[in-house]
Amino acid sequence: MLWILFLGLFLVCAGMSLVFALYLCLLWYAAIRSPTAAAAAGAAAADAAAAAPGEKGLTEAELGRLGGAGDGASVGEGGAECAVCLDDIEAGQAARVLPCCRHAFHRSCADRWLASHPLCPSVGLDSSPLLLLLR
Repeated sequence: MLWILFLGLFLVCAGMSLVFALYLCLLWYAAIRSPTAAAAAGAAAADAAAAAPGEKGLTEAELGRLGGAGDGASVGEGGAECAVCLDDIEAGQAARVLPCCRHAFHRSCADRWLASHPLCPSVGLDSSPLLLLLR
């Protein structure tokens, strides 16, 4: 009878140890795949693109083919905010809507950003592959 008690206690401890080992494996996996490491890699890529302006960004011809230009009234209601300068895009202001993600920016802000980075400032989607479709 006493051996059944010890066997039950052993099985409970073994199960708890297995759960703890699984938890440690998940923590290790999360540490390897952490978003901070991905963000650091993305920041390094953005710094490299900023260090060499014009090499990685879009050219003037590509910006012209990108299109997506309009005024602030065509952007939509709700007071869209430019992610580059953080000001609202108002009616009458020149605006650019990126076709890759449909985010809107002031035209001058978007052109300045895209000249050194081919990525959307809001979500980081690449605008340059769409230029192949627009040709």
